[in-house]
Amino acid sequence: MEYVRDRAGELAGGAVSMVFAGALLMALGVDGRAIGLLELVLAVCLLLPLLADWLRRWRFYRAVEETGDGPDGLFLPDALPEPDFWEGELLCRRLGELGRAGNDRLGQARRESREYREYVETWIHEVKTPIASARLLLENHPGTLADALEEELFQIDRYVEQALFYARSGTAERDYRVRTMALEESVRAAVRQYARPLIRAGFRLELGEWKATVYTDPKWVEFILGQLLANAVQYRSEQPVLRFACRCERDAVLLTVADNGIGIPAEDLPRVFDKGFTGANGRRAAQRSTGLGLYLCQKLCARLGLAIRLDSQPGQGTEVTLVFPRGRFHQLEDWAGSAPAEQMPVE
Repeated sequence: MEYVRDRAGELAGGAVSMVFAGALLMALGVDGRAIGLLELVLAVCLLLPLLADWLRRWRFYRAVEETGDGPDGLFLPDALPEPDFWEGELLCRRLGELGRAGNDRLGQARRESREYREYVETWIHEVKTPIASARLLLENHPGTLADALEEELFQIDRYVEQALFYARSGTAERDYRVRTMALEESVRAAVRQYARPLIRAGFRLELGEWKATVYTDPKWVEFILGQLLANAVQYRSEQPVLRFACRCERDAVLLTVADNGIGIPAEDLPRVFDKGFTGANGRRAAQRSTGLGLYLCQKLCARLGLAIRLDSQPGQGTEVTLVFPRGRFHQLEDWAGSAPAEQMPVE
């Protein structure tokens, strides 16, 4: 139908010519059967070339559509059959020029992105040295000022670590190592890392007893848990409580991190994993949110083959569940809840 509409002018011209010729012959008294035979011949001579032209174009454009749907659309000219009509040759020649230029630009952009990422990673590793040196100096000069500076250094170190994982998140498969991991050990490691801000904020921890084993990268999981702990500290209530619970199912291991903080407004929940989204709480907090913590959590979970879900009620707290699939990674449904927990003081 697209071809017919494109050739509407030719078809209309042929139809007008046939009508004019038939009317002229009838006026001249030519036999009706002869006029009918002539009209048939004219129709065949008009439609057969158009049909042949449509067939060869249809094969070519169908190949264009099928090839363009795949990931190799940039190399479309190399995958197409050689056209036998002028427009197709022009299209292939122009697409070839554009494809080569686009491939060159893509290669250049990838090189620049890789060089920039390598520079960021190198800078982050270098800046960790003066941070560690500053902490040693503060330990040798204890006092109120040293404690305040230590808190600021912790925040700097956290943002530096966040920047490192953000730079690596695009190529996580090159940096992570999947192995057997005791989930409780990763939770305790993340808690130890954030022990100072948790103690300073007066948190009470409730950590259940479990022996769950999962297959993932401990370093990446500890970073994800650290982001959740940082959010719990930043958006805490007056008597903060942090609960960890684990539940083992047939297809997955579920780890739940819940707090009794200020919660998240219902209108902000659909966007909490969006990059740069801070929400109402992030704009009101004393320490302005970057909007990258939960975004990185979701992105790294996707890279590791995990699932993440967040539920929250304003004034009642926030609950985040991490799903570690058993065996093959797949989408899980209807997972929530936690195991009984026991209180554990922060040490």
